Order: sequence, then structure tokens, then C-alpha cells
Amino acid sequence: QQKTISNSKILCSGFWGTSRHINYMGEITQSIALALPGWLVSGSLIPWLYPAYYIALFIPRQIDDDAICLEKYGKPWEEYMELVPYRIVPYIW
Repeated sequence: QQKTISNSKILCSGFWGTSRHINYMGEITQSIALALPGWLVSGSLIPWLYPAYYIALFIPRQIDDDAICLEKYGKPWEEYMELVPYRIVPYIW
């Protein structure tokens, strides 16, 4: 059953009920999965630049996204932030 914040279209169930930007976690996980074989084969740290890039991109972007959504949705977004406290990584951050 899909749940939304009352009087809004903000989805607060499923994946979006675990983290406000869960899609960023998927991108970071994928970049780690692609970097890992290169590191295991070569021993070089260069493949880890790919996930490091995504982390450096998504952390400030998440902060900007939250500010934009707060301005756009107002009180419902505040309610969503209380209901879903985790930003990218569920149960951690």
C-alpha cells in the first residue's frame, strides 16, 4: 500500500520510506560494484575515484535537493523529513 504525506504527492512508503534520496544510494552502490573488480585485479586505488566522485557529487546535491523541496512543498516536506530522517543511507545517514 502506497502512503503519502497528507495533502501532497510526497511518497513515504517503500524505498522512499527508508531514505529521502535512496536513488543516490543505488548509484553509489553501483559505482562500488564497478570499481571493486578493477581494484581486485590491479590493486590500484584509481578505480575508487569513480565511487568517490559520486559521493562528492551526491552529498552536496542532497542538501540542495532538500532545500529546494522544502521551498516547494513547505510543511509536508518538513513532515516527510521527520518521518524519514535518513538522507541517503538508510539507518545510518
